[in-house]
Amino acid sequence: MHITGSLVNAYFICKRKFWLYARQFNPDPENDLLVLGRIISESAYKRQKKELSFDGVRIDLVRKEDKNIVVCEIKKTSKGLDAARMQLGFYLLNLREKGINVKGEILIPKEKRIIAFELDEKTEKLLNEAIENMQEIAKQDTPPPVNKTSFCRKCAFFEFCFA
Repeated sequence: MHITGSLVNAYFICKRKFWLYARQFNPDPENDLLVLGRIISESAYKRQKKELSFDGVRIDLVRKEDKNIVVCEIKKTSKGLDAARMQLGFYLLNLREKGINVKGEILIPKEKRIIAFELDEKTEKLLNEAIENMQEIAKQDTPPPVNKTSFCRKCAFFEFCFA
């Protein structure tokens, strides 16, 4: 299975959500929360270089700051900040493996927040362990059990888990 940044984010939010995405279960693209996320991503930071894609990685925004390249992940809110950090760490790890060392930022336009991020050894180790675990979860025939969290209420898969 090919791991993507979105799968990394889903994994750190909810293992069940990860399994669903890994199996190509996709929520209704017209889900209000998904539409809002697309609108924020498309309307924020219009004047800066947008999206960069390679090997299944899709970086929301790339910009140059002095002599450094900064890759940015745009998020609707800071609620899933740990998952966003891991997603951005995944991008930085992929770029570093290609010989490109960059800095990262998580941008939350609605909150006017910019959170600097650099890949450290601890995050890299956690990501590598998570990727191994993701491969195992994706192989399972059934999804992991429901684990109700504060994310469930606004999850596009809510009905799948709680209906």
